Amino acid sequence: MCHIADKFYAAVRTLATDGPLKQRLISAYVDHLEALAEDDVPQAVQPRFEALRQALTAVPPTEKETAVQVSVRKMSQAEAGRLSRSVLAIFAELVRAKSTGERLASGGVTKAPAFNRVDAHLRVPGFLAR
Repeated sequence: MCHIADKFYAAVRTLATDGPLKQRLISAYVDHLEALAEDDVPQAVQPRFEALRQALTAVPPTEKETAVQVSVRKMSQAEAGRLSRSVLAIFAELVRAKSTGERLASGGVTKAPAFNRVDAHLRVPGFLAR
């Protein structure tokens, strides 16, 4: 699971950079998440990940653009923001499980602690981990 959490961390870092939201969303997905198979992610986050994948590939590709580029271009800013927050939410769930040693299963989600540790020096506030 560490490899998967690292991929989502890289995607979140891309989303947190400067530039237009839609371009950051395309880069985050294509550069870090597109190669992941549904079975690669823990079962508890598979539905969210599959919904993200479907939304980002909803429109067929054109001669000049990939399905991801066309899909994101056609979505509203609000939808792009929602999908960006979805990437963050999946990452937060992976980090929470990684830091507590909890196994991710398809059961109910427990409340996240006030701070989650990503490593020895970095703490993620609880509102980002939900």
